[in-house]
Amino acid sequence: MNTELISFHTTATSVSEALETRHSIREYLPKRIPNEILHRVFSKALRTPSWKNSQPWKVHIVNGNKREELSKELIQTAREFPPRPETSWPESYPSDAKRRMFDLGMKIYEAAGIDRKDKDARNEFMLRNFDFFGAPTAVFITTKFELNYFVGIDLGCFLQSVLLLAREEGLGTCAQASLGSFPDVVRNSLELPEEEKVILGLSIGYPKPNSELNSYHTPRESSEDLLRFY
Repeated sequence: MNTELISFHTTATSVSEALETRHSIREYLPKRIPNEILHRVFSKALRTPSWKNSQPWKVHIVNGNKREELSKELIQTAREFPPRPETSWPESYPSDAKRRMFDLGMKIYEAAGIDRKDKDARNEFMLRNFDFFGAPTAVFITTKFELNYFVGIDLGCFLQSVLLLAREEGLGTCAQASLGSFPDVVRNSLELPEEEKVILGLSIGYPKPNSELNSYHTPRESSEDLLRFY
């Protein structure tokens, strides 16, 4: 399927189409998502499987004035302090993963019109994470569970369900570990209990058409390299 020909203003009619055409969206229309669509996406995602049906996720969907207020607080905090996530981010990767990550960075900066050597421009682009790339809705995924490998798998499965269900509705998304950078800011803004850990989030909305930044689809390694049949 030629993903370049897929319009995000159309819905996906199969899981395969949603998976093949979904990619990270970093420019959105200001159009608000109807509440019934948001409710449909996240209610369906609750069917995601989890370890012994533990369902370790809680979901916080932020719109309107609260979204604007939280964005300003996150941007201000990110300008002044380094990230302090609830769980450590990976620091070392195999060489093939490093190659893919470097290539992604180069392509995204190119699409955004940023010279990779321009540190100030790169920093400002990073801050766009905390304005949710202009998306009308920000989502934070939290848990009260002790963080471990299996809880991480469950949260990842839940996130994937949301990404594909959003694509089914003609919505774009960007999954963001960065939205777990400053958990205290999110907890305070959303009045969450201290034991509720802010792990990650996503931006969701209607993709801006004819956007150079939205046109880049990350490649995948071939099935011959990654799949083994016995």
